[in-house]
Amino acid sequence: MKIKEIAQKYNLGKDDFWELKRGTRSMWIITHDACEKIAAKENIQFGAPTVFRENNQDVAMVGDAKRGNKIMWSTGEASPKNCKAPYPFAMCEKRLKDRLTLKLISAYEYGIYSDVEADSFKKD
Repeated sequence: MKIKEIAQKYNLGKDDFWELKRGTRSMWIITHDACEKIAAKENIQFGAPTVFRENNQDVAMVGDAKRGNKIMWSTGEASPKNCKAPYPFAMCEKRLKDRLTLKLISAYEYGIYSDVEADSFKKD
């Protein structure tokens, strides 16, 4: 499913995604809010994650989600090395849920990523 199809299917507007170019490579970045809209529309069911904490700043979560008969698992992580936000648990959860949502709708195969997956994915 390409970005135009995703935008149409989930009623996303121009503020919900943008194209990020890195040299000759191009990828589409979708906002966390758009991922939440998709998860709601697809009735994605998130399981309770397992939380791993190395200290008060490094956190990771492993979790799963279900859409119909399809179940996926993924990870979310946040530390001062990969996240500038001062709330690592919330960022970790956002990353986990967005990754699961995008996996369940097969968006990764089209080069579509969530804006919370990397600080460098932020809109200019």
